[in-house]
Amino acid sequence: MRLFPHSLVPLFLAILAGSSPHLHAIDPGEVLRSADLLWGCTSADSSNGKVEMALKGQVKIGVALEGNDLRESTARGGDGKVAVLNGGALLESRSDRAPVAIDGTAMSVLLRVKGDGRPWPDGEIFARHGGHNQVLFNMHTHRGEFGFEFGVQGKPRLAARLPIPVAKVSTGGWHDVIACYDGKRLTLYLDGVPVGRREVTGHLRGDNRTPIVLGGPVRGQIDHAALWTRALSEAEIIALSGGEKAVATRRAALRGEAEKIVGRDNLTLADKLRAARELREQIQADPLRPRWHLGTPDGIWNDINGAFFWKGRYHLFFQSIIYPSAETVAAGRDIATARKEWTHASSADLVHWIYHGTAVRPVFDGSQPRGLYSGDMVDGAEIPTLIYHIPDQGTAIARAVNPDDPELLEWKIATENPVIPSVGEPEEVVVFDPTAWKEGELYYALIGNKNHRPGYEGDCTSLYRSKDLIRWEYRGPFYRSDRKWTTEEEDCACPDFYPIGQGRHMLLMHTHRPYAQAQYYIGTWDREKEQFFPESHGKMNWPGGQLSGPETLLDGQGRRLFWGWVREARENPGKRGWGSVATMPRVLSLHEDRSLKIEPAVELEALRTHPRHQGNILLPDGKETILEGVSGDSLELKLTVDMGQAKELGIVLRCSPEGEERTPFVISLADGTLRSDLTKSGAEGSYGEIIEQVAPLPLGQGEDKQPLRIRVFLDHSIVEVYVNERQCLTQRIYPVRTDSLGVRLFAGGGDAKVISLDAWDMMPVF
Repeated sequence: MRLFPHSLVPLFLAILAGSSPHLHAIDPGEVLRSADLLWGCTSADSSNGKVEMALKGQVKIGVALEGNDLRESTARGGDGKVAVLNGGALLESRSDRAPVAIDGTAMSVLLRVKGDGRPWPDGEIFARHGGHNQVLFNMHTHRGEFGFEFGVQGKPRLAARLPIPVAKVSTGGWHDVIACYDGKRLTLYLDGVPVGRREVTGHLRGDNRTPIVLGGPVRGQIDHAALWTRALSEAEIIALSGGEKAVATRRAALRGEAEKIVGRDNLTLADKLRAARELREQIQADPLRPRWHLGTPDGIWNDINGAFFWKGRYHLFFQSIIYPSAETVAAGRDIATARKEWTHASSADLVHWIYHGTAVRPVFDGSQPRGLYSGDMVDGAEIPTLIYHIPDQGTAIARAVNPDDPELLEWKIATENPVIPSVGEPEEVVVFDPTAWKEGELYYALIGNKNHRPGYEGDCTSLYRSKDLIRWEYRGPFYRSDRKWTTEEEDCACPDFYPIGQGRHMLLMHTHRPYAQAQYYIGTWDREKEQFFPESHGKMNWPGGQLSGPETLLDGQGRRLFWGWVREARENPGKRGWGSVATMPRVLSLHEDRSLKIEPAVELEALRTHPRHQGNILLPDGKETILEGVSGDSLELKLTVDMGQAKELGIVLRCSPEGEERTPFVISLADGTLRSDLTKSGAEGSYGEIIEQVAPLPLGQGEDKQPLRIRVFLDHSIVEVYVNERQCLTQRIYPVRTDSLGVRLFAGGGDAKVISLDAWDMMPVF
């Protein structure tokens, strides 16, 4: 391996002499020709004759550039000739000559490329790959991202990966992409500006003999590609990217581009006050924003995380959106992408919540371009400890700075992070959203949404254990899922695991496919075997419902309290200044038959006002009854209903006087279902082809002959309907008429009678 080319001796002498390399002209042609492997795309083979290549598919070699494209190519040391690709590639030929080995602890990879405006499919663009356990380097596209990844000896899978949106490379003309690994850090540059960094060490996999591929997903042109067995200097990278003037122009343009995405820096106090006031007024003016369900004070969030009870307070964390500053982007320290952070709220009574702002946030140095993903609180830890996922890094933890503070305002990120890295773990493990708890002297954690051990297809997470939350040992798949309950494409994300009574445990999870949903298993946890054995299964939403990202805590009364993230069904909720809401707190336990019991938390009764009571209301078969004196967009209804000969009972909410807008919730004894009818729920809902949400209603033995117990909670655009503590259906609705406030009842298949009906208006708290 060449330590450095003779052509760069003047550069190193200048550095040793103490002068800045930026003050000395660097010939990009010499830097390019010093590469260990170089493709100028004049012919298929590498320009220095070290690798023989063959063309596959639609590829044209040696196409001459003209005009400004030619000038820009030669300014970077190129020869003005390119490869034009339309789904084809250049592939390293098999021959008697051994391929060039890329060895050592440093490497730089360059690709100069231009897209033709068409999308790029997934695949390897410039790579010596062969799978994650063999990969040396890989510039690629995957699910809308352009990424660079590489591997090192002694570590399975990837050493590190840096992604950026593929559109930043595939559009906007020519781009110079350089990945540089110096033995301590991987940095990804786009047009001379750093767009991602990752701390990583290790000796490269020089024994990889997988054929090199160049092209693949590219729809457009490649000017040149190169690889060095050393780390290029910043000055060399700038020279290969058009020179200092071009890079400086790019940095200046970045600020304007960044401000359109991340907002302006250095706002005056007057600007901030005006913007805050206008946003607050905009949010408060939205008639569909829930007023007593916990929601975001501004902006949008998704998964609920880290729910726990500490020193008399209930704590919830949320996945909020944050951006780096425009200055950070303009300086090339990070890219202008939205990413996740953990924000924090707490309450003493489950009704009134204080927003504490950010608990943990990503660093803005390019190493966390997607931020901090979901996780949980470590149940039973002596010091409150958050455990969460950082994409492309692994599992991380943060601890409360002052455990004696009931509000827990400060959190410190562990210096040992990631405590379970994404790289180096067993091939069958997917390091992803975690949960953790303590039993005896051991901590256990569920890591990932899939386990790929043969026989564990479908949803299955992986079990780890530790004595100190820092050093973790993989113990294997946590449970085996059954196709009678779930399909093979489903996963077990955002897990939450806890005892639920009668010697049983409950595993609660979020599932991404075939649609976002919350579901659960109830079964037995064998600590000696370190295995969970599911005995029953259930869901908390169905197509047409928006409940996902579930979370629970054990409070001071011994109750297992549940919240779920209820997404917006309206398009582009962020433009309204807010988005998403949590379910009301629900108490989870078991019925005598070990099925899940679901009840509303009694604390919400503090919001009741304007009580109304009615009784002995006859519901004739097939005829709707308007509830006089009961209307509104913020209500609680409590009903006891004798079904008589009726097979169906309907409760219609947000009904306009003539029924143009209405949302019925129908209990069907014949079908054993609880369903919502969305056909007239409002024009603002993005329901698509789904016109109903249908939940099973598994009544207990003899319950169909007894009066039904029904609780209904309406808060503007969210509805939660409980039946016999057996089922709860959550629904988002978006009526646009201001007079859609009525409530109606009906029966089908026979007459029914409402034995008692209590109604309350619910007071707002936000």
